[in-house]
Amino acid sequence: MRLPLALLLVSCTAWTGGLAQLPAPLPLSPIQPGQVWTLSGTTAEGELFQTTLRLSSQPPTGTPATYRADRGVLLLDQKNSSLIALDFADAQDGGLALACAYIGPLQGKAFEGVLAAAPLENLPPLLEAALAIFKVASTPADRAEASAELKLGHCTLSLEP
Repeated sequence: MRLPLALLLVSCTAWTGGLAQLPAPLPLSPIQPGQVWTLSGTTAEGELFQTTLRLSSQPPTGTPATYRADRGVLLLDQKNSSLIALDFADAQDGGLALACAYIGPLQGKAFEGVLAAAPLENLPPLLEAALAIFKVASTPADRAEASAELKLGHCTLSLEP
């Protein structure tokens, strides 16, 4: 007599000690090729910015996932729950480069972050400082206070409908 396949699988997994535990899959990415994201921000000096990043239709490359955009890139590191939007377009003509850094749950369509705005050559240390704020400040109020102390601003990265 043949046992149904399902019963056979249950019997085998019970006998071998159960199914092996697989690592939990990463949540679905909030970012997809072809999307349009708006970066809105205010510098520590009160200057307002709003820019639009149109993502390429190509899939991301590398780790963290690098999504190419018309004005820069979006970097998504799901393992570390971080998202960084970089707008370099104006910096190439002597203007400011913008970096909106966010660490936290990667769910939803809007992310509140810390803004670094500087000429391109001055941006890396400011971006490092913006990311460090998330390690020491757990609430939005604490992040705002730390951002002000470090002469950084605040930003919102939101998905356009």
